[in-house]
Amino acid sequence: MSKTISSVIVVVVVVAAGWYLVKHGTGGSSAVLGANEPIATVNGTTITRAELTAEESQIAAGQGLSATSTTAQAQFQTDALNTLIGQTLLMQAAAQAGITASSTEVDAQLAATKAQFPTPADYEKALATQGLTEDDLRTKIGQNLVLNAYLEQQLKLSKLAATDAEVKAAYDRVAAQSGTSTPPLSKVRPQVEQMVVQQKQQESVNAYVAQLRSAADVKILIATSTPAV
Repeated sequence: MSKTISSVIVVVVVVAAGWYLVKHGTGGSSAVLGANEPIATVNGTTITRAELTAEESQIAAGQGLSATSTTAQAQFQTDALNTLIGQTLLMQAAAQAGITASSTEVDAQLAATKAQFPTPADYEKALATQGLTEDDLRTKIGQNLVLNAYLEQQLKLSKLAATDAEVKAAYDRVAAQSGTSTPPLSKVRPQVEQMVVQQKQQESVNAYVAQLRSAADVKILIATSTPAV
């Protein structure tokens, strides 16, 4: 059930396709270098080593992955860093637009998240798996609400739709990969359509973040094996 938490706190995967590593991977050096060590700045806003480590852990838990090689660890770190930079840019833009989330909205979303778990123990376990406290989750929910509202305002993501041709093309790609076990399109069309829409939304968000980043002052303060884009 830990993916339930991930679905709440991850709205946008900004130029980051794969998420992460457990705390003893690339981000594990935070204990040595200091959790508050600046690893990047975005228009003067600092991103810390602790934030990078937490982001790596949330990505890994959300996708059920772990880094099994130095190369994988480096990619997780780069993906997490790009995501943090993108989220910071979006939060800055949302703040400039005057968008906020009320405590009532945050409380309602938090309650809805808890309700998805069979027991309080399952909820606490999901938080622990991703290295979060409830206060952390509350903060992330607030950020998500702000980001959702801002992105809808700017990009009208809810208006994006999948054409018949796009659905058919996506289905054919999936069918080619999975072979004869694929059910007919008529039985899975809603799922395929949702997949296409989500891909279009992600592409729209990525393009918008790239636009913000091109005009931003972003400084990477750590060495990365894979360049942060």
